Amino acid sequence: MDKTKTFLIGILAAAALLHAESAWTLEACLKQAKQKSLSLESAKLREQKADIGIKQAKSGNYPSVNASIQNTLFDHPFIDQEDHYRLNLGISGSYTIWDGGATSLNVEATQLSKEATQLATRQTERTVQENVLNAFMNLLAANEKLHTADASVELAQAEFEHYGKLYEAGSITKKDLTQSQSNVLQKQTAQLSAQLNVSTSKTTLRQLLELDDSSDFQISAPETDMEHPDSLPPLPSLDELQKNVKEAHPGLKSDSVSVRAAKKSTEVAGKGSSITVTLGANSSTGLQAWESKAYKNQLKYGWQNSISLGINIPIIDGGSTTNKVLQAQVSEAETQVSMQETAKALENSIEKLYLNALSADMQWKAAILQVQAEQEALQVAEEQRNAGSLTYTDFLTQKNNLETAKITLVNAKYTSLLARKILDLYQGLLD
Repeated sequence: MDKTKTFLIGILAAAALLHAESAWTLEACLKQAKQKSLSLESAKLREQKADIGIKQAKSGNYPSVNASIQNTLFDHPFIDQEDHYRLNLGISGSYTIWDGGATSLNVEATQLSKEATQLATRQTERTVQENVLNAFMNLLAANEKLHTADASVELAQAEFEHYGKLYEAGSITKKDLTQSQSNVLQKQTAQLSAQLNVSTSKTTLRQLLELDDSSDFQISAPETDMEHPDSLPPLPSLDELQKNVKEAHPGLKSDSVSVRAAKKSTEVAGKGSSITVTLGANSSTGLQAWESKAYKNQLKYGWQNSISLGINIPIIDGGSTTNKVLQAQVSEAETQVSMQETAKALENSIEKLYLNALSADMQWKAAILQVQAEQEALQVAEEQRNAGSLTYTDFLTQKNNLETAKITLVNAKYTSLLARKILDLYQGLLD
């Protein structure tokens, strides 16, 4: 008998271990989101576009070479014995020796734009992680509320069965039995609502992880087993938190780099009025023949090589350069304003998150005390009910008060845990 019992315990332990290994932890969810998020895929495609932009900007430093083949049919209607075909062959190249530094500035601007794009990708990653954190904690809370609802249904059903026996024995009234039955139905309705909440929360998290609906999706969070906020590490001061977040926030860094890129673009726009010096070379030949047969000689003696040095001096361009500079300056100002707005919004968000974390800790402590108070009140109510000095309606009210207090405790607990995780995320501690 003991061997059989030991064997069954071993099987149950192995099954529990297997379930724990197959369940999704918070770290696994964050990793999956980084790899599969469609938002991140779009951000990475923008990085590829930025790479192409750098290559295109650098091409201005390279010489260009073109080959040409031109075939021409022509006719003079009043001239006899005339060839009507002309062939021109040529190869030409050009190289910009000086453009006022516009090309190099453009390369620097596109490189800065790429850096800003990479930082924007990291910010998108942070946003995805924050969404996963919210969904993960919501699912944990929904699961815990479902457990509370399941226990309430079991207790209500057991109580209804007990009251049925008391009614048959004549110890309670029909009204009490009916109220007990109604309580079962109410608890079952709450259970269905809790099940729907779990299903919705699970779908939200699963979609963020880009998992199909056929996968067996379960989560595990052993780090949320603490029962009191005092077991959590202390929060840093608000000033320290603000400093850490600003140093680690990719969006703020991206805006800063974008400002530098905009300044370079303004300089590039101003180079439109610069003198341009271009070195060119050309080699060409051709023939004209329908009736003449000296194709070889025509190609030989028609061969011509040339080299040229061109200097372009802009004088009047109708205000085109001035308008481009003004537009670039406006874009630069917009980028600076955007950076300032990002910094202000970030500061406000962190202050609110910090206060929410402090408030959530206090609400968690208050909810613990409230549950304890409601449990004691329920014990008193049970004694009064057994003594016949408390109506069943008042007894049910006290039971519902305890259940409400437990749900409040769950909300406060996971609000506190979520607030701290998000603060960790903003400080770069989850990267």
